[in-house]
Amino acid sequence: CGGSPLCADIRGFLEKNFRVVHCEECSHVEELAAQYCPDLILMSAHPNCSGLEVCEKLQKSLFKQRPAAVMLFGSGDDTLIDRAFAAGVDEYIREPIHWKLLYYRVNFLIQKRKSELELNDFARRLEQTNSELKDFTYVVSHDLQEPLHLIRAFAERITTRSRSVLDEQGAAYLERIIKAAGRMQSLIDGLLQYSRLTTQAKEFTVVNLSDVVREVIADLEVRIDQMRAEIKIGDLGIVEADPLQMRQLFQNLVSNALKYSSGLEPPFIEVFPASPHEQIGRSGMRQIVVKDNGIGFDSCFQEQIFGLFQRLHGRDEYNGTGIGLAICKKIVERHGGVISARSA
Repeated sequence: CGGSPLCADIRGFLEKNFRVVHCEECSHVEELAAQYCPDLILMSAHPNCSGLEVCEKLQKSLFKQRPAAVMLFGSGDDTLIDRAFAAGVDEYIREPIHWKLLYYRVNFLIQKRKSELELNDFARRLEQTNSELKDFTYVVSHDLQEPLHLIRAFAERITTRSRSVLDEQGAAYLERIIKAAGRMQSLIDGLLQYSRLTTQAKEFTVVNLSDVVREVIADLEVRIDQMRAEIKIGDLGIVEADPLQMRQLFQNLVSNALKYSSGLEPPFIEVFPASPHEQIGRSGMRQIVVKDNGIGFDSCFQEQIFGLFQRLHGRDEYNGTGIGLAICKKIVERHGGVISARSA
């Protein structure tokens, strides 16, 4: 804005690289800003202009929802410059104008504002996605499970009360219905666990990883004894993490190691740091190895196994939903880490 010769020079210079909307009086800026939603507002701080006053109004009203960058130009008086920044300007250009500097600062503020708008839009879409995910979780946990429970309940009731009147084929059909409903229930439970990693995530606290693994082993004690498995735990150290998710992570990994044992010898599982007391990247981040003597897998599947519903074996060989390692990956990524698998 502004009608002085300097304002005209600035306008002519900026029009070579930017789209410029001009007004003669600073008092018209707010009206034009509401109409055009500019990326940058450039006003004069000269005594005969109301640039400072308009800047204060803009910061208090119109641009709370969609802030434009605001730049003033004027003399090098320190008191005036202090007033300008107190009024909320993003940049102040001293006279005489350094044209190359003016171009760089205008371009920087415009790109900065665009990045802020993109970030705000991304945050809005992320919030919407999380809301939809919560809706999905509700539907899965209530609307889908209720008919599934009825299917299982009535199938089991028919099996119990009417087995004598069923022929062999009819009994086999019912058995298949019950097993299919059980698999469906496992899939729903797995999807709920996967979705809740985001919707019910807890704040990070100090977690002793060795203690977490010991708790997991205690939970799996009966299964471990039945399989005569041996598990060794190294000094895994302390990290900042979601304690429930850390427990779920190691529960899935140790359970997988037990499930895919060779059967030729008792399972032997080791959980240890890649290097004692080594921290990776940011403070408190560690590289942990879970090693076992199981059946292994073809190296071409080392990425695929972390996908949702990815199974390398049929249901007749090993039960499961194909969600466990996907949950592990999501937990690790939420904590800023990476997870990978190798087979000897």
